[in-house]
Amino acid sequence: MANILIFHSDTIMVQGLATFLTSTTSHQIRIVNHYFKCLDSVNFFAQLGEIFVIIAEGKLLDLNQCQQLNNFNQSRLILCDRPADFDSLILALNCNSSYIGLEHNDPENLILAISCALIGSVFICPQAKQKLNHCVFEPNFKQRQAVAQLEEIDQKILVLASQGYSHTKIATIVNYSPLNVGYRLRTIVQKLNLQTKQEAISLAINLGLVRSFNQQQIFQAA
Repeated sequence: MANILIFHSDTIMVQGLATFLTSTTSHQIRIVNHYFKCLDSVNFFAQLGEIFVIIAEGKLLDLNQCQQLNNFNQSRLILCDRPADFDSLILALNCNSSYIGLEHNDPENLILAISCALIGSVFICPQAKQKLNHCVFEPNFKQRQAVAQLEEIDQKILVLASQGYSHTKIATIVNYSPLNVGYRLRTIVQKLNLQTKQEAISLAINLGLVRSFNQQQIFQAA
């Protein structure tokens, strides 16, 4: 029988989760009052059996704390919020955790999340997936489209800028003047609907634009 630890700043929510899980599962439910102290207690976790599940409010944790939990091979983490929180959802993805939004949500999703956690799988509730699509995947797709629609010379200039080359060095490589390189970079920033060159460089790196050009393509004169 797996232990399920519930930690949440919302007392009513904690009690509601505990009552629901007690009535619908055979797991041993524990409400943890000193969660962060528990993180530092190897003995505490050692008493919880081969596998245990922690249900925690996303905003109460950060990536380092989630990674600390991952040091315990038997721990399984489920992050939850009411309503679904974008930052917590991203945290769940980064730490390979299940995630559920509890507001206007099917309580059975919690059972599914626990079932997945116990077998080492990840469950993202449908409501949170909708938020993820709206906040992450759709903007990412639009950004990829915007980068793909840049002229090849502008993509090349952006790649070179992301590799740390100065305007003068870029100008030599692409056979432009340094002033023209600066102008094209400002135009690239505008086309990508960004504010700074650094944002454009970061986007190019994140989208893998550098990998789409081989060295011969990059250093081939325009």
